Amino acid sequence: MAPFVDQVWTPSVTDGLPRRYTRSGPYRAYVPEALTGRVVVLRASTQALVDEAGALAAAALASVQHAGLGQIGDLLVRSEASASSLIEGYEPTPRAVAVADFVKRGRTPAVIVARNLRAVRESLTRPAATARGVVAEVCDLHALITPGAAGVRQEPVWIGGATPLDAHYNAPPSDRVPGLLDDLDDYLTSHAHSAVVAAAVAHAQFETIHPFTDGNGRAGRILLGIVLSRYGLTPGVALPVSTELFRDRERYYAALDAYRGGDDDTIVAVVADAVCVAAEESVRLSTAVASWLEVQTKTLDVHLAERSPSGRVRHGAPHRIIADLPTSPVLDVASVASSQAVTDNAARAALETLADAGILRRDRKADRTKTVYVAAGLLGLVGTPLPGHRADDESAGGDAPVVAVEAAGGSTDACGAWLPRAGRACTEPAGHRGQHR
Repeated sequence: MAPFVDQVWTPSVTDGLPRRYTRSGPYRAYVPEALTGRVVVLRASTQALVDEAGALAAAALASVQHAGLGQIGDLLVRSEASASSLIEGYEPTPRAVAVADFVKRGRTPAVIVARNLRAVRESLTRPAATARGVVAEVCDLHALITPGAAGVRQEPVWIGGATPLDAHYNAPPSDRVPGLLDDLDDYLTSHAHSAVVAAAVAHAQFETIHPFTDGNGRAGRILLGIVLSRYGLTPGVALPVSTELFRDRERYYAALDAYRGGDDDTIVAVVADAVCVAAEESVRLSTAVASWLEVQTKTLDVHLAERSPSGRVRHGAPHRIIADLPTSPVLDVASVASSQAVTDNAARAALETLADAGILRRDRKADRTKTVYVAAGLLGLVGTPLPGHRADDESAGGDAPVVAVEAAGGSTDACGAWLPRAGRACTEPAGHRGQHR
């Protein structure tokens, strides 16, 4: 068990605050064990799920790349960034986020998620071979997420409660954070475990360290995605792993708590499950986008034919704009004139044609100086997650030094308890650790 260290809490401001905020006293902060050289012990069922996650992710990547990764790559980024922000309670629509990302302003929740979107996008564009460690890169990206709270903290942080005295969890003291981050970087550099296991353990360790005063969850989920990419499972792709983490977030939170109690298996199972769902979501999104583009092209053809004296349809800028919408779902005259190499008048005419056909939606409130055009129907596809995925295979696997073990007591029977929030029965082994919440 990792040690706790005794600390003393003395509030810096007391005037005019309720008693629960002004109390002073001792508390214990948690300091996790080092990851370097760690042996991760997994149940056989969890190892089988890890193997399935790797296979599904590889198949999804091949499928998406065959369909044209550039076509949906940015939509996957949007899906991951939005779901990761939903976990933190930010719930703007995909359309509001896309517009805020384009015009660089908007309502506060949309701007916050748009910042996370830019950080996820930036995490994929950085070269894999770099002299800087992954953790240092995440610290840089964190500055994009929460500019006002950038940098490693110099103060106590906690989860739940008004002060550390009644907190659910107290993170390590600030003077321990640099050393813990260095150890996390060394662990990731060692490639001691497979991509899914390393991503899960690194993410849980990062959240346990809680190195920032704000934005730890979003930064930690970016770290998870970077590890999956840099370890070669999803190179250059942001699988929407946070979709499943959000869908069953109580299980996700419980897994992080279990990790702090010495249980590596639960968080690995949760992340592996989320990778499985994300892989399926990527394929679904690729198919849905291809179908949407086909329908919109036909809609445009009908619209143009009805307005043509000869009934003939001439393919031009509007058709090219439709093809580019997955990577540019929000447009204005200037962006279209640049991307399509046409005049401003031609760009405006093309956008108005698409708006009249119902393919784009005019938004005159986003920017008072111009009209913005939004592919709202396309963005709606981003916010449609699949039901959860669970593996049924209990077969053992194992890549050393990960140790695959059977559940306590050697039972392979499923628990079977109904989980109302998840909408499914529990498939953990009977007698598993933890309770249903």
